[in-house]
Amino acid sequence: MKFSDYVRLAFRNIRRQKLRSALTIFAVVIGATSVTIMLALVTGAKGFFLSQVEANGMLQQIAVSSKTDISDFSDASHSGQNCDTCVKLNDALVTKIKAIPHVTGVARSLGGGSFEAITYKNQKLTLNQMAAYDANGIITNNMLAGRDISDSDKEGVITVTSDYADKFGFKNNYQAIVGKKVTLTSRKGYTGVGADIPKPVFSNQPGQQNNQPQMQPATSLEATIVGVADTANSDQTIRVPLAWMRAMNVNRNWQQDQSTQVDCSKVRGPCNPPAPTYSLVTMDFFDQQGYQSFIVKVDNSKVAGATATEIKKLGVGAADAQASINQQLTIFNILGLVLGGIGGIAMVVAAIGVVNTMIMAILERTREIGVMRAVGAKRSTVRTLFTFEASMLGFWGGVFGVAVGFGFTRIANVFVNRQLASQGVRAHNIIGMPIWLILTVIGIATLIGMLAGLYPAARAAKLDPVEALRYE
Repeated sequence: MKFSDYVRLAFRNIRRQKLRSALTIFAVVIGATSVTIMLALVTGAKGFFLSQVEANGMLQQIAVSSKTDISDFSDASHSGQNCDTCVKLNDALVTKIKAIPHVTGVARSLGGGSFEAITYKNQKLTLNQMAAYDANGIITNNMLAGRDISDSDKEGVITVTSDYADKFGFKNNYQAIVGKKVTLTSRKGYTGVGADIPKPVFSNQPGQQNNQPQMQPATSLEATIVGVADTANSDQTIRVPLAWMRAMNVNRNWQQDQSTQVDCSKVRGPCNPPAPTYSLVTMDFFDQQGYQSFIVKVDNSKVAGATATEIKKLGVGAADAQASINQQLTIFNILGLVLGGIGGIAMVVAAIGVVNTMIMAILERTREIGVMRAVGAKRSTVRTLFTFEASMLGFWGGVFGVAVGFGFTRIANVFVNRQLASQGVRAHNIIGMPIWLILTVIGIATLIGMLAGLYPAARAAKLDPVEALRYE
């Protein structure tokens, strides 16, 4: 028999029992739709993640840390600055890194934990994280309103993430918070820029000592919000100019000049030391610890791994983004397998329905099978016919299932697009159905139908022609 003959006979036999065939196909449709929707969601999320990574240039970035054992891009933010054997991340090291082939730029990063609160009008929020880095375009933020920190900014300006703006009452109206004044409140003991450090009070009266405050009180700094960044990049983060952050990380205190120090224990008779002079001594935390981390940009993502190896030769830790990206993709792949497996259960149930339909077809067409065998049809012909018929049930179930899944993705994208737009994300229609997914689902449904039809087809092929003709 020709292929076209199998197609014609399969269609004729399926149309014979329209209701039963429709119910069987419907069962396959449910399974195929489940698999299509779940894989489309995972595929869309995976594609959106990769597009965001490519958009922010992360594939061309290398994280550098003073810790030498970092293995992941995100580990650099937890720099081992207190490590005795760590190499200090300073400007001299930046010069060496820039001299490495394919390196196009370096962004220096500093963190600060000296401030604990941010206040707008009468509303005070806990300040979770403060960050600063070079505004040279290597590290970027998805700005929902206003602008990012620029290289010309020195102090008095900040950007906030959208979660702070939401809590201050500017949700869905982020532009309105741009230009507002806020107050940053430090922890006690802060002696950086803006702190008023009282000079010790000298007393030469017997029994009285020089008075120097035991604990520096909290300091308040005024700042203007110039932009609102998407929380998705970094939750609860205040970004300040790098120069301002360095000024915040200094430690200042009054020290008595040695020339005016008098040891009364070595003086015979009354000791009336002259009024001492004091100098305000500044100790830069940065000079001791260096930057928190570097983000290095290369001209081609293909050389990121090799460049990271070259940077490690300078005695620091370096990791490209690929390891972190691979971890995320692994999560997506596992999620896809789990969700696909759930949809696969429905496909197995549909396969049982196909087996039942084909066995019923054999019982109803026993005499027909006997006639076919009597006029010369081979067992393989009968087997192929019933297998082909079962495959057709799976095929049409897969086609209709993909169609239903496509309709669902169109509807789901409407709601997802609105949500993304409200967050200032330009991407849209992220839930998609690539060609490979459509062909895979239809192919799996057809294969399951074919496998489900193997047993009924083999059973039909084994029927004795004489007994089949006698069957009533």
